[in-house]
Amino acid sequence: MRPSRGQSATELAIALPIVLGLLFAVVELGFWFGGTHYANYAAFAGARAQQVGGNPEAAVSALLDGRATRDATARADGSAVRVDMPWEADLPFVSGIGDLSYDVTVVAGPDEEGYEGLSGDRAGRYGDNNCRGRC
Repeated sequence: MRPSRGQSATELAIALPIVLGLLFAVVELGFWFGGTHYANYAAFAGARAQQVGGNPEAAVSALLDGRATRDATARADGSAVRVDMPWEADLPFVSGIGDLSYDVTVVAGPDEEGYEGLSGDRAGRYGDNNCRGRC
């Protein structure tokens, strides 16, 4: 029987890049899922701000200021808010994942005054947003 000197080092040299690649891919996808969550929520918050007469760009930019969403852009165009989040995998061993860019569009519903068929004072009392600029 031959001695197995160096066999462990060889096996480690073969297995380590695969294990590190899987580990970094999980981390990268975790960042991506977090970024998509913030992009979704920012689009929703922008549409909601637009629905109640607020500034949708301010609502969106307040939520898209982290590392995962630093390159995201938002547009509000009267009835919808669109958030575009470009994403390229930038961790070692995972550049092969490719382009994971993400776009989400949220369409705002009717203004609060006409919400659920209510109007005037009843809309302010029974609508789902009772702020109407006083918050």
